[in-house]
Amino acid sequence: MDLVYLDSPEANLIETGNAAFLGLKRRYPYGDELLALARGDIDAFFVKGAEGLVLANQIGAVVVAEFGFHPDPRIRVNNGTPRPLTVDARFLEERPDLVADLVATVGRVAAWAETNPHDAVRLIANEIGVGEDAVWAANGPDVHRHLGLSIEDAQLVAFDHFKQFLLEWGFIPADFDVTAWADRSPLEAALRRAAA
Repeated sequence: MDLVYLDSPEANLIETGNAAFLGLKRRYPYGDELLALARGDIDAFFVKGAEGLVLANQIGAVVVAEFGFHPDPRIRVNNGTPRPLTVDARFLEERPDLVADLVATVGRVAAWAETNPHDAVRLIANEIGVGEDAVWAANGPDVHRHLGLSIEDAQLVAFDHFKQFLLEWGFIPADFDVTAWADRSPLEAALRRAAA
């Protein structure tokens, strides 16, 4: 197997008002990969999420490996899964109240989604520009139950595994302690507020 590197001329996939997007709010991903596949430059490529599923369905692709529902979080982790909520360290130090507000807001939205699954999926589908069926298919029947924030040990192990990959391949310049990087205090403050 040979890896083929594709350089995309699209620096920004989200650019409101770009005439090249034909009235859509952004360009969908995987265009360069699809063209490379059509030219015979590649035989396979990685897609993720509902957009990837729609593309795979559209071209009649054969799925050779699926990682999204794998029980080991180290297998599922990538640059989009899970989605960490990050803030600048200085901002957290200077305004922990605002960070706790943000975390609490995400918590309220997640709680709303759990009781309004169809509305939540409709909003997710609208956000990324795919049909609701694609959101359900790509994320499973419990997608509305996985929108909350947590810092679990298994997640940190998975993040550390991914960080090691990024470090080994030169995507990040230096090592760091994932456990120290993940600050539990905003989530704990938000949970205390919710309980009060």
